[in-house]
Amino acid sequence: MRQSLIDLIDKTIIYKYDLPNTEVGILKSIFSTENDKCYSASDKDDLAEIIYNSIIEYSFNEFDISGKDYQNLHTIALRNKLKYNPDSDEESKIKYGFFGEVILYSILVIVFKSMPLIARGYFYNPLENAETKGYDSYHLVENNGASELWFGEVKFHISHTQGIKSVLDNIDKALSDSYLEKNVVAIHNHKNNLNISGSAIEIILNNWEANPSIRIIDEIKEHNIKLVYPILLMYEDDMKGYDDNIKKVIDHIQEKYTSKTFALSINYSVFFILLPVEKVKEIKLSVIQWIESKKQPML
Repeated sequence: MRQSLIDLIDKTIIYKYDLPNTEVGILKSIFSTENDKCYSASDKDDLAEIIYNSIIEYSFNEFDISGKDYQNLHTIALRNKLKYNPDSDEESKIKYGFFGEVILYSILVIVFKSMPLIARGYFYNPLENAETKGYDSYHLVENNGASELWFGEVKFHISHTQGIKSVLDNIDKALSDSYLEKNVVAIHNHKNNLNISGSAIEIILNNWEANPSIRIIDEIKEHNIKLVYPILLMYEDDMKGYDDNIKKVIDHIQEKYTSKTFALSINYSVFFILLPVEKVKEIKLSVIQWIESKKQPML
């Protein structure tokens, strides 16, 4: 990632505290197996800059970027890696999923040191008039010989309740053996584009290619790989105070949902990353305006 972009992310995405937090009287989510993480954005314009510029790293592997012109990469990413149609109306453009996905990418890489196993842009099919299927991130952490797949989800809406509903209506599917297997098979289609050669997931893909009758979920167990499911919620700051903006998310989940077990037979963890932001629509419109004016990306 460009150092200028790293510096901007470090300056803009500010850690506040973990949940549960007895000092402010806020519990963690009933779905979370780990502490939830709470952040703020120091400046909405800088957040828009992160979105606009991270499109490149989100869409391409590092070896695809090296030595290339950033403006050309940005244009190609929008045309061939993202579902961006300049002829769509404003309402349609604001609903694009990449606004949140590139922030999730940036937070996982810079804050959590979770490197992309493969660029998310490889999963986009320009012939399909639909959002890209699968998890919103495909990252990997190798920690003392153990592997963690950081396959996450992000929702970026004005309403925090809309984001919560979108996530929790689908969490049973996301945390299931069948869905995880489908996503690993999808990675196999791009096996030659993996960022991390020699990783446990590459070994599993090679084993499955040599013997497609084996169950991928069994291979994941054999290699003691853990699934980490970070859920980034970005939503409108209601200007009633930071703690209130965090508490209303946790309270809504507790009031409307019931904790459950999932059909996932491997070790896993779940946690929320909460990021209330000022003027969601303005942020997205700024990015759209820069895209259409072909603003020069950061160097």
